[in-house]
Amino acid sequence: MTNLKEKLNEIRQKEASDLSIYQKFIRVLLVFIFGAVMGILAKYTDGTIIGLIGTYLGIWIFIATLISVYSRSPEAGAIHVFAFFMAMLLAYYIYSMKLFGFFPGYYFFAWVGVALLTPIGAYVVWYSKGNNLISSIFASLPISVLLWEGYSFYYTFSMPEFIDIVFAVLLLFILSKNSKQIFRTIFISIVLFFVILKSDIIYLFIGGL
Repeated sequence: MTNLKEKLNEIRQKEASDLSIYQKFIRVLLVFIFGAVMGILAKYTDGTIIGLIGTYLGIWIFIATLISVYSRSPEAGAIHVFAFFMAMLLAYYIYSMKLFGFFPGYYFFAWVGVALLTPIGAYVVWYSKGNNLISSIFASLPISVLLWEGYSFYYTFSMPEFIDIVFAVLLLFILSKNSKQIFRTIFISIVLFFVILKSDIIYLFIGGL
């Protein structure tokens, strides 16, 4: 266990924290409120270009990555991202029930199943803001998915797909600490992009949604 902790610290050091339980709770609460606001906004803007962007994975991957990497530790990142998605889903579907008078239980619980996996992704992605090969590999995970979702902009010129490409580029520069890291992450992201494209692995998780 000690060796594992040492190896993880080589990828990225956790921030020294003297936060109280109350302060940690407030941070989680703020992320939860942010998620709820985003869920209501996503439903409120249904049928608009903003709402269309919200139906794609891109914006949620981008937000979750930022929440994770700017948390004080991978554990905190996992908790924050899970709180964000649960709040977003609850707000979105409760607001839908208020508007239309029914609760789409199948879709809600299916997305909750996906949300249960997000702490794992957040924990891993937290280490993407390091400065080595492992960090580049972890950074390429959200970036490659964004490229996969946005690549068809090449022939559709769809605004949501263009936004996904923008998010991918932003994450590349946000997560990379130097030019070497940038080029390394670009190479790995392109490789993973083609793996995702050819395998359709994403549909194993969201194919029925």
